[in-house]
Amino acid sequence: MNWHSRKITLSFFIILSLGFLALFVIDKAVESRLNNLPIISNVSNFELTNFDNQKFTNDQLVGKLSLISFIFTNCEDACPIMSNHFSILQKRFYDSNSIQFISITVDPSVDSKDILKDYSKNYSIKDNWFFLTGDLQAIISLAEDGLFVSAALLPTGHSTRFILVDQNANIRRYYEGTDESSIFEIQNDILTLLDT
Repeated sequence: MNWHSRKITLSFFIILSLGFLALFVIDKAVESRLNNLPIISNVSNFELTNFDNQKFTNDQLVGKLSLISFIFTNCEDACPIMSNHFSILQKRFYDSNSIQFISITVDPSVDSKDILKDYSKNYSIKDNWFFLTGDLQAIISLAEDGLFVSAALLPTGHSTRFILVDQNANIRRYYEGTDESSIFEIQNDILTLLDT
């Protein structure tokens, strides 16, 4: 084998080795990110209704990544910020059919289905964002016992946390919904879970 052939062969093995090294590094990075997304708990059974009178249950969490929030339409401080953050994320993942957004009213006696529908038009640009309502006690139970967030002194005392739920209806992480930096964390965590 002449020098030129050996040089080509050596270059090939170096490139191949670098490729394997890159795959190893990527695999370890994904594994490390997954370690930051432990399974916290499975979401308990629930049944609420979207503004179009369609039932929405815990079964509809299976097979999709879900980002969940609690809001009310008369809110003038936290809720518009939270809904705007959902809107940003919905736009960033517009082409994905693997993600859904769920906003649950904590003021069902005021937030009729028509009001929720009108509210949704201010933020949502795709039909993968569900604005849910139901019996107040069922909403409190879902918040406190199913998703482990506060539901005291409603409507103003609702949790401002976003809840990331994986494709198996497992809670994976909480974020402060009014914090703009959460958008980037959520985006990265969604990409991590989509890669698994």
